[in-house]
Amino acid sequence: MLSYEEFKNTFYARFPEVMGPEFEGYVMKHIPVVKRGKKLDGFTFCNTDIPDDQISMMPTYYFDDIYQSYLQDEDLNRELNNVSSSMKMAYIRSRSLLPKISIKNIRKNVIMELVNTDFAGAYLYDVPHRDFLNMSIVYRWVVNIDDTGVYSCMIDNDLLSAASLTEDELFENAVKNTKRLIVPQVKNFDTVVRKMMRRDGRSEAEIRNLIGKIDKERRIYVITNKHNFRASTAIIYKDVLRSIALKAESDIYIVPTSVNESLVVPVKTGISPENLQMMLDESNQYYLGGEDQILSDTLYFYSADSDQLSVMDNKENVYG
Repeated sequence: MLSYEEFKNTFYARFPEVMGPEFEGYVMKHIPVVKRGKKLDGFTFCNTDIPDDQISMMPTYYFDDIYQSYLQDEDLNRELNNVSSSMKMAYIRSRSLLPKISIKNIRKNVIMELVNTDFAGAYLYDVPHRDFLNMSIVYRWVVNIDDTGVYSCMIDNDLLSAASLTEDELFENAVKNTKRLIVPQVKNFDTVVRKMMRRDGRSEAEIRNLIGKIDKERRIYVITNKHNFRASTAIIYKDVLRSIALKAESDIYIVPTSVNESLVVPVKTGISPENLQMMLDESNQYYLGGEDQILSDTLYFYSADSDQLSVMDNKENVYG
């Protein structure tokens, strides 16, 4: 069995050969990363001839993960072939995107992303960001959006410098772009659940029995988007929250169930903040998407009268 360092060095040496002669001019590039507060050994395979105003679209892989897979049956060739196949698929995809991958396009394609400040940890030192309540706003460069999803990369300080932009300029453009590129959708929660149950093959009779008819006074909403991509960022926009509050004729609680969606619970439903906090705690504890998908461990309160979003603590107090 190879040790971690032996595995990494052997993988580094052999990977270019496994990729084949069509990737002549590509080199292995080491990318140390801090992710979810843990230092990871990242790498990518990039073209040394990339113009200065373009970035590589080749994905980043982590030796930490690959080595754990290798330990299952100590098959180095399998790991080389798996990563090689994945890298080649990414290469094919990137060819169609290359015309769009120019630093000149950042201004019109930068979007905001809300992240959990605690889980982001040390990597916030390496990316432009700003505080938003007890969360952080970071920025992503959207390269392409189609029916298969949103293709984007995190904007770090190096990319910010290469684009000759400031964080203020990023924020100004991202505020304009985020709702335009990733259009928020507000749906009735019972409608979402019904759709999921139908997709699972449940009959209409079963659905009626399990859900029944939701009274308008107790209706809950979901903030999402077409791609289920960073949808909770929409809570930054007061007009989104204002429209929900007007529709519900009530102040609202925001339950950030993940970075990709948030529940909106009108105060007039009578559901207590304690129960909502319990639901959020359980959601975060058992969420299968990983810590980087968890947005917050606190509820938020939007007041229709003051048009302000605030953090709620566990004692039901609100603070900004």
